[in-house]
Amino acid sequence: MEYSEYHDQAAEYMRLAIPLMKKHGIAMTPANYAVWYEYVAGKNAALTDAVEESIEDNQPLTDKDSRQLYERFFDREKDQAALLEMRQDIRRILTEVLTFLANGAEASEKNGNNLKDIIGRFHPDMSQDEMHSIIDDVLSETRLLTSSTDLLAERLNTVVAEMRDVKKDLDEAKREAKTDTLTKLANRKAFDDVLAKVTVDSDRNGNEVCLIFCDLDKFKLVNDTHGHLVGDQVLRVVANTLKNAVKGRDLVCRYGGEEFSIVLLNTSLQNAKKLAETIRIDVASMRVQRKDTQQSLGKITMSFGVAHYFPSEGTESFLQRADRALYMSKRKGRNAVTEAQPPVI
Repeated sequence: MEYSEYHDQAAEYMRLAIPLMKKHGIAMTPANYAVWYEYVAGKNAALTDAVEESIEDNQPLTDKDSRQLYERFFDREKDQAALLEMRQDIRRILTEVLTFLANGAEASEKNGNNLKDIIGRFHPDMSQDEMHSIIDDVLSETRLLTSSTDLLAERLNTVVAEMRDVKKDLDEAKREAKTDTLTKLANRKAFDDVLAKVTVDSDRNGNEVCLIFCDLDKFKLVNDTHGHLVGDQVLRVVANTLKNAVKGRDLVCRYGGEEFSIVLLNTSLQNAKKLAETIRIDVASMRVQRKDTQQSLGKITMSFGVAHYFPSEGTESFLQRADRALYMSKRKGRNAVTEAQPPVI
């Protein structure tokens, strides 16, 4: 999407957000503006649901409510707190293990010394009572040592289970950080990370990498006509269509708003263009209806830009060429696939 289009879109969101903030008496702070800008943009389904739930219940949205929405949906300190809590859990568990091991070693050393003392009590003229006493003492020390070992083994098994739970929570947090909440596709952060990696690999090994940028045509009209919730429904349907069209090795992302991207590995430009054309036809043939009224939303179409990575051109050039190709598809009347021009070197 060209800069002018982004600029116009941002201006439109600002025009819509400010009257809503004034209506509810929301202070014009950067945090509050971020909440209402995101709401009118329709990019955060959970935020949209939270705001509209209050509006539908005729509950006044106060400045305090807006700050709470910011803390809930934008403040990353909670994520940092969760990671801190996980680190503290790991530290606590390891401390317990070390303590148990130290206690076990101390107990084993004590048992060993006691057994040495018992051995030292042996002499040629031992009576039956003395023999009996020594046997009882040896059995007692053995039971204590076995009990200590069993207790340590049991605690270690518990620790392993706890560590697995912490690892599971950490893995889940990492997945959520790179997943778009609305479409369940990879998000922009995941896209940036993967693209940086595959282009470096291509520079080193000559692996083929292609990039598809695609954007829903006139999506704002869907939101304006049917509301953001219906727009979210369309985004989910399109996301599933894109995901089902690619192989497991490829990455489909929600790049932002109504724009998506696909990173294709070991794929020629010709095959990438064929895939984009297939998706274009599939999307244009869909007949999406509102879930509540069954009203048809009309024809949904997408525009595509396809680029093939040239070794050593860098990610910025790669992205710009794909974006420019997408823009040319819009200029040609939308619902089209355009091949990117090679980089200027």
